[in-house]
Amino acid sequence: MEERLRVLVIEDEDIIRKGLVMTTDWKALGLVVIGEADNGIDGEELARKLRPDIIVTDIAMPGQDGLSLIGNLVEELLDSEFIIISGHAQFSYAQQALHYGVKGYILKPIDPREFATVLSKSAEEIRARAGRRGGDELLELKELSASFPQSGRDYRDQYIQSAVKTIEAHYAEALNVADLAEHMGISERTLSALFKEKTGYTFLEYLTLYRMQNAARLLQQKEIQVQEVAPEVGYKDYRYFCRVFKGCFGVTPLQYKRGEKKESGS
Repeated sequence: MEERLRVLVIEDEDIIRKGLVMTTDWKALGLVVIGEADNGIDGEELARKLRPDIIVTDIAMPGQDGLSLIGNLVEELLDSEFIIISGHAQFSYAQQALHYGVKGYILKPIDPREFATVLSKSAEEIRARAGRRGGDELLELKELSASFPQSGRDYRDQYIQSAVKTIEAHYAEALNVADLAEHMGISERTLSALFKEKTGYTFLEYLTLYRMQNAARLLQQKEIQVQEVAPEVGYKDYRYFCRVFKGCFGVTPLQYKRGEKKESGS
């Protein structure tokens, strides 16, 4: 039997919080509520202590609002999914939530079916991510990054030189080996095999590591905010960028910017 994912509910209105906890069929969704909080400060403390898989939070709350709470936790709890419940349909709220990688934004009054659907999608995302982890390129990034070359290396092959120059010039854009191969007039399979043979990396590995190399450079600049780095190196999803960066360097982008060393066991 699949282990139930753990949920933390943070909502200052007792009737809404208790209603969600008591009336949602958590068991049917493969979930279980492990904690509740009625304000943002206690909610953040509880999230750090319990490290839930899913955090359901209101925006407007005493002490600290839900968006600030998510901002404080988004890098620390990289594997958690956040769901926002709000009485406000303001675009700025939704925009900031999207920036943090929040995939569920539900307006009050809460439709139980919509809430269940968003919970189910969040659970699917977590389980899919866990299932991919066994063969995920992210697991190999740290080891590969140790021998990753600096720019300017001569691979003595016109196709590979062209591919590497394209990565170096356009790494912040959407790149894939299929489009590049078509542009060069060769097959995707041929370019992929050549790239691996000549560089020792797959196209995606090389692109990812080059992006991470530049992300690290940008994070060393005092005037650059951490959240600004992801789009500068080709990532629209900030939380995915954080996962990739941590997979490469052993610390989150914020920890790297602060000069913190890699976490023990990373």
